[in-house]
Amino acid sequence: MKTIAINQFGTADEFHEINLDQPALTADTVAVAIHAFSINPMDIAARAGYLQSPFSDNWSFPLVLGWDFSGIITEVGQNVTQYHAGDHVFGTLASDHPGNAGSYAEATVVDPAAITKIPAGMSFDQAAALPIAAGTAYQAIVQNLKVQSNDTVLVQGGAGGVGLFAVQIAKALGAKVITTASPAHTELLQKLGIDQIIDYHTTAVADVVSTVDAVF
Repeated sequence: MKTIAINQFGTADEFHEINLDQPALTADTVAVAIHAFSINPMDIAARAGYLQSPFSDNWSFPLVLGWDFSGIITEVGQNVTQYHAGDHVFGTLASDHPGNAGSYAEATVVDPAAITKIPAGMSFDQAAALPIAAGTAYQAIVQNLKVQSNDTVLVQGGAGGVGLFAVQIAKALGAKVITTASPAHTELLQKLGIDQIIDYHTTAVADVVSTVDAVF
């Protein structure tokens, strides 16, 4: 399979195309033909060599990086019953995936627990951008902060990769959402129904916000 790999850590100039063996399917995994992948800050840190154990425990060069992906299932292991060949899915690979099993490739093999089907109307590109950023926001807003309807939530950086999902999840839960953002993102956040947008360039949050139920 074609991959985008590195032979050593460094700048983006280290990337090159190379053919590697596709990861082997097991009885408990599914094979996915990758249609899109996304690049998160952890990808950049990995390429520069900043990520250590457990991320690097199974790595070897040439190294295929990448975690988030979307694509079409091509084969399922004999123990997998919830997915079938032809399903459109997205997900994220294990943090310590083997060196040839990153998402910067034509295909990968993944645990079914780490994927889900792409909703109708969502493109492969859109789906590939979801797992790490949206998953982080969901864990923070729903699982950790346990935001409820009518709570007031402050999200720092509501137009960022994670923040943009966090403000939408909080609004979907019925919360009042306050966020910080630059003026360039005000219109977008207004369209999402954000209740209060603070320009952090000119205004200190503590000067205009006194009481909230949760802060992310």
